[in-house]
Amino acid sequence: MESAFQFSNPSLTKMEFCINEEFESSQDKEVKIAVNMGVQIDRSATDNNARVSLTLEIGKKDSDDPFYVCATEMAEFRWSEALNNEMVEKMLNQNAPSLLLGYLRPIISQITAASPYNAYNLPFIDFSRK
Repeated sequence: MESAFQFSNPSLTKMEFCINEEFESSQDKEVKIAVNMGVQIDRSATDNNARVSLTLEIGKKDSDDPFYVCATEMAEFRWSEALNNEMVEKMLNQNAPSLLLGYLRPIISQITAASPYNAYNLPFIDFSRK
């Protein structure tokens, strides 16, 4: 049975990747790379749809991190009248970004694998906490 919450074909709307030339790798030191994210929801005032974008920033443009990635994935979401507003808000704030993360994960892995460093595998993110 089809869900009352649907989405369009997600698309990559932004991708920036750069290697930090000053980064010095150390064999005995594990590199921890910070992941920052932002979710933007543009909800229609007239229809049951919204455009949701997930932006991830991985690392920084300095010598502390081996690389910097900034990527945004976007999709249009729509829902039926049967869903109450509380459920729609939960779906837009939790389910939508979680789905978009699933599309960004292989892109980030492939881009970083093409660098001199190992592929970076995005961790799971709990979107139920703000």
